[in-house]
Amino acid sequence: MKDLENLLSKKKVIVFDLDGTIVRLNVNWKNLRNLLSQTFYQLYGERKDFKTITECFNEIIERDDESQLEAFFKLVQDFELRNIENTELIEETIYFINNLEHFGITKQVFLAILSLNMQVTIKKTLTLANLSGKFSYIVGKENVRNWKPHPSGLLKIKDYFGVTREKMIYFGDLKKDVETGMNAGIDAFLIEQLIALVKEKYSSI
Repeated sequence: MKDLENLLSKKKVIVFDLDGTIVRLNVNWKNLRNLLSQTFYQLYGERKDFKTITECFNEIIERDDESQLEAFFKLVQDFELRNIENTELIEETIYFINNLEHFGITKQVFLAILSLNMQVTIKKTLTLANLSGKFSYIVGKENVRNWKPHPSGLLKIKDYFGVTREKMIYFGDLKKDVETGMNAGIDAFLIEQLIALVKEKYSSI
């Protein structure tokens, strides 16, 4: 874990995924995929069994149907917010965010979020976790048109802060998040590794 701590001390921007990384949203993703599949069929007359939500959005992008894209964004947002009050906090990640100085990270470091969740969901969740104001920049599902593991979200954050790839690091809970970092040329780790670092330094957590 010492290697990760040393790496963190050299970064200027630390980026987090949301669901499964900072919190665990109470969302039935299978039901949402089914809803998107049904809506897609009603609109386009094609039956699709979407394995991921991103697959659905990629299909709409291919049709260059921006108006329906916005309608699908709204469907996802409403679904994500349905049980937002039952969001589970991931205490180790939240501790890290609130105590960066304990990990040798200076106040000059910026925090950002790259998530496949909607902006409203992200902001409401951060409020529930008492993290409002901690993040300088948020990229949600509606802010890009190519989604993880495509690197566009991370590169958007890089351009926003005007830093090099070497000065960024990304944490997520899925292999896809690590792949996103690799595709962007940015260090990326599973959140379990950061959680292990927090537990190692503060065994009472």
